[in-house]
Amino acid sequence: MSSTNQNNSYRWVLLSHIGAPDDLKGIHFDLLLEGTEFCQAWRLSEIPLIDGPYVEAVHIAPHKLDWLDIKEKVVSGNRGVAKRIKKGFFVQELPKIKYQLINLSLKWENIEVDLVIDQKGCRLLSTKN
Repeated sequence: MSSTNQNNSYRWVLLSHIGAPDDLKGIHFDLLLEGTEFCQAWRLSEIPLIDGPYVEAVHIAPHKLDWLDIKEKVVSGNRGVAKRIKKGFFVQELPKIKYQLINLSLKWENIEVDLVIDQKGCRLLSTKN
């Protein structure tokens, strides 16, 4: 995978979402990847660890691009509070089909990793330089 930089790049954020009425644990995480008109979004059961196991990931409705800039906000419809906990950049354009395999490089806590989202869930893998 190519090295990430902030030239000609796309943004991503990880939000903690507390108080969603359909969330039995009381918290989940929303991973948003910037597209041209909206963010593709996945609901994660946990924060993935680098080289850790897959975490459950469910593709959810696209989110407005505004969410990439929001630090904390009450979610409309009395659906809790979302707070940004991580952000960064990636350089590959997202696939056009929403359920297609995602495999791209991004910066995660200042480390370049490969983000994989597939039928098994979401996983972060350290890159070999």
